[in-house]
Parts: sequence; structure tokens; C-alpha cells
Amino acid sequence: MIKFGTGGWRAVIAEEYTFSNVRRVAQGVALYLEEIGANEKPVIIGHDLRFLSGRFSRAVAEILVKNKIKVWFIEQVVPTPMLMYAVDQEDLAMGIMITASHNPSEYNGIKIIIEGGKDAPIEVTDRLEELIATIPTLEAPSYTFFQALANGDIEHYSNKNAYIDSLLAQIDIEAVQKLNLNVLFNPMFGVAKDIMAMCLASLRCSVDLINAGRDTMFGMRTPSPSKESLQDMEYIMKEGNYHIGIATDGDSDRIGLYDEKGNYIDANEILKLLYYYLKQYRGEKGGLVRNLTTSHVLDRIAHSFGEPAFEVPVGFKHISHKMDEENLLLGGESSGGLKIRGHVNGKDGILAALLAVEMLAKTGKSLSQLLEDISAKYGNLYFGTINLNYLPQDRERLNRLLITEEYCPDFPWTIHKVSYEDGVKFYFSNDNWLSIRFSGTEPVLRVVYEATSEEQGKELEKVVMEDPNLAL
Repeated sequence: MIKFGTGGWRAVIAEEYTFSNVRRVAQGVALYLEEIGANEKPVIIGHDLRFLSGRFSRAVAEILVKNKIKVWFIEQVVPTPMLMYAVDQEDLAMGIMITASHNPSEYNGIKIIIEGGKDAPIEVTDRLEELIATIPTLEAPSYTFFQALANGDIEHYSNKNAYIDSLLAQIDIEAVQKLNLNVLFNPMFGVAKDIMAMCLASLRCSVDLINAGRDTMFGMRTPSPSKESLQDMEYIMKEGNYHIGIATDGDSDRIGLYDEKGNYIDANEILKLLYYYLKQYRGEKGGLVRNLTTSHVLDRIAHSFGEPAFEVPVGFKHISHKMDEENLLLGGESSGGLKIRGHVNGKDGILAALLAVEMLAKTGKSLSQLLEDISAKYGNLYFGTINLNYLPQDRERLNRLLITEEYCPDFPWTIHKVSYEDGVKFYFSNDNWLSIRFSGTEPVLRVVYEATSEEQGKELEKVVMEDPNLAL
């Protein structure tokens, strides 16, 4: 069964992610566009560097053309935010990105982008799932990709220059150029290399690249900008002389950073840095929204400026919706994605990285100094995660236990409230919290918590890991 999670449909290549199923998704898209009366507009298709992504994107194009839908095809690999920007700027109803983002190398996937360049909301993906379920096995059409290209039913498309210009328009170029920053950039064998290199060159930064070629195994690591996947980068940062280290995930919608000392800066800290910078130094107006597994310190920062802070379920479509609804300045998640008002209508790791570079120039401070400023003003909370693999029977049992039966582990503190908006989240009276939810992209149970000290964080871990009812 094809199910769209928090970041599109993702599955293991050659198991569920087959050419037949990719064609079924494309046919579902064609039927959906006909339903909403948008099949007269072109559909943009892009792809990343994963195994067979280019071939899968051509398979999608062939099915759309068979349904009399014009295709604008991006031949070169493309960052997801660049495709989102194209859908918005070209006033199209839909774009399709072949990517599994930060998932392990054996995965591939499809992200659906709708009008305005936004992640498809649940009502769209639910309808797509219904339509796809009615579609049988699909073979390749006799009218091939290259025939359609020769006949004009498929056209090559590129918005690289427009996207680069839009990124640089958000940055104080002159201020950064004066600094002559040394940057280590790690695209993690993903698609950000050319765009980021061009932008940093325009800012007159000196750039060293690592992991910049194509490797469909991603160096035998997951292409997620986590500390665990960036050990080679950390070594180089500690040995080198860089002002900042930047890493982007497989499709460039997430980032990780290293400071000038070679210390890893996680997603929560990046959100704190950028929101504080936008408010304190650029004087931007507006509150923020975070998902329910992201640091509550962000709320403290927003409230200190008299701005609101909102919490939404995991899935960036919820963040984008709330940002539009409340005209918020920033939205983000602890997995490394964030959105800034006034640019792409979704996550954009490249813009976030360029803003971090501008932040060094405009503040005259290093990343470590800025983090010290924020800690002194707003305090620290200890953030932790546990990822637990599960089998199908585990999911059914745990969902019944936690959601239906509302089971509560034996926590050491008084519970202030419990939310079942996305999995279950326990809010404690001492400002600690713990979330348990099923990943929307992998067969993983994600346990995330935040506590006033590392010791209290370890207490929360112990409760969950030793609870016999939660054993996998």
C-alpha cells in the first residue's frame, strides 16, 4: 500500500519502490489534477542523486504525458526548495520531486508540491492515496520519454539562475564580502553542491568542499546532517581554520552547522541562532512556529520580543500552514528544516546556511559567541532523542497502548498536560517534556525529550527504555 507520510511517499528501492508503483503514483497525480481542473497546466518534475532517480523521474513524465499533461522536466539534479520555488514563481498547480531526502541510501521517494510551492497537505495526499489504490500494475507506455521530448510534450526546464538570484536577494552581500570567510561545505553527496558553491563565491567566501561527488551509497552513511553522519567533517573542522562548517542533506532542505572551534551545532541551536539574529540584529517582526519535537527555548526567545510561539504536529506542511495563517517570521523543526518568511514556501537548507554566513558578518561574532549570548539570556535545556526500530505488529500494539488506552509510563514528575495531536507528548510541571511518536518516513518509533539538566534527561530515557509495556 502506498502511503504518504510527513515528507511524501518513501520506500525501499526494488521492494515497494518499483517502477510500477512510481507509475501508479504518477497516474494518481494525473487523475487528481483532472479532478481539480488543473490538468491544463504543466507539471514540473525534478530528481536528486539517488540510485535510479533520473530514470524514475522519466517514468513519472511518461505517465503524465500519456494523460495529456504537459511536463517541464529538470534534467540536472535539483534541490527540493529550488523546485518548490519554481512551482510558486511559475504559478503551477503541482510539482513532483523524486527524492527520499535524508533517508538511508536504499530508499527513494516522491514529494508532491502544490500550488504556491508548498508541501502537499494531508487532504491532498489522502485523496492521492485513494486514487492510487484503484490503479493496477502499470507498465511503461509505448510513447517513450525521448519521443515525447522530441515532440514537445516534454520540455527541458531550468530555474537555476532565478533561484540563485532569489537567494542572494535575501542576503546583505556587501557585508559578507568584506569578511572573506573560510567555509567548509559538505553537500553529503547530495544536490546542493553547485548552487551553494555559486552563492558562496558571489559572497567572496573561500570554500573547501568534501563529499561533493556522486555516491548513491552516501559514503555508507545516512545523508542527514546529524552529528553521527558528519564525523569526517568534524575532524576536518577541528584540524582546519574555518569560520563556519555547513552540511546539507540529500535534497538540500535541511542543514547542520559547525562553529569555528569544530563543535557541532544541532538543529535546535540553529533555529535559536537564526531567530535571535533576525529579531535582535535585523529587527524583523513576527513570531515563530515549531513542531512538537523541537526545543521550547524558542518560545522563550519569541516571548522576550513580545512575539507569539506556536506548536504544531511533525510534518513541515503544518509549519508552512501556520506561518501563512499567522504571518510568522520563522518556522522550524529539530530535524534540521526551517523556513524564513518571504522566500520558498517550505524548508530551504541553502537559504538557512547563507543567513548563518550573513549572521557572522553582521554581528561581528562567532557562532560560539552568539550561542553563549543566547544561553546567558534564555538558559539551556538538555535535548535528547532515541530511535527504536519496530515490526508491524509492534506498531499496532504500541499505538493501541499509547493512543487508544492512553497509557502513561511511571515518570518521576507531575504531568501538567498530555497531548495526542501527534503520537503522545507529556508536558511536566517542571518544564520538561517527552514525546513518543511513529516516524512518518521510516519504521521507527521516535522518542524525543527536553529536560532542565542532562541528569533529568537520562531519567526520562531510563523510564522509557525500562518500561516493559514499551519493550520492542
